[in-house]
Amino acid sequence: MDESSERILVGIDGSPESQIALRWAVEAARAGDLAVRVVRAYLTKATEWPATAEGVIPEPPVDQYQAELDATIQFVRDRLGYQAGSGWLVNESPTDAILTEAVDARMVVLGTKFDSKLAAAVLGSVASTVTAKANCPVVVVRGEARNGPILVGLDGSADSEDAIAFAFEQAARFGAPLTVAYCWQPQGRHEAPITETRGLLQNWVADSVRTYEDKYPSVAVRSLVVEGRPAVALAELTDGTSLVVVGSRGRGGVTGLLLGSVSQSLLRHARCPVAVVRRQEPVG
Repeated sequence: MDESSERILVGIDGSPESQIALRWAVEAARAGDLAVRVVRAYLTKATEWPATAEGVIPEPPVDQYQAELDATIQFVRDRLGYQAGSGWLVNESPTDAILTEAVDARMVVLGTKFDSKLAAAVLGSVASTVTAKANCPVVVVRGEARNGPILVGLDGSADSEDAIAFAFEQAARFGAPLTVAYCWQPQGRHEAPITETRGLLQNWVADSVRTYEDKYPSVAVRSLVVEGRPAVALAELTDGTSLVVVGSRGRGGVTGLLLGSVSQSLLRHARCPVAVVRRQEPVG
């Protein structure tokens, strides 16, 4: 547990949503025998603060931030043990701080909410940037944790292959059943060809996960072939699920710059926490 790669990184900002994310991270760490590293970032740049009438830039409440971080670390240690909790208070943008610490973390956990159309449209600069650029899976927690199956989207891309591996690992750790879904849009209008294609796709999905079923025999797996746009169909399947897992780009994404349309949509519309798994490129 002393190795940095054996920890979960969680960002806090004093909001109720970040506290929900913290609780999710602690439970994930408990299930995986991992540590939790907490990041509390803030900025003191003049451009971030409106000047007062006298032109004085107010100092940020650093003592308050430190007390908040200390209480959070203690929360982790009370539940996981002293060595399993650590933290970092830093004068830096939250996005930069989290990405710096994420380089050797097992996963990043963030909290967010979308209570307005504007928030849903822009997502949240920290969550959207970290999920697009982090070197490890990122879980964006929406709402309180709940029990239920884990859902993972499969599309045949390298990103979704990594998402499948992550989903099986999480299902095994949490003792949760796993639903593997492939979404497709029939092109023809004839019932027989569509039925035949659906059967072929179901066989392909079953074949795609067989290696993981052998590796994780304790995981109960259900395979689905669902008609409809992946972003919409997967979001509809998140009712009653504990976590939905997708690749960061899927087909056609731009490495390191953009999230794929499916992951973007799920971060806005899923009814459970969303794990975005970015393809790890070989070094060298």
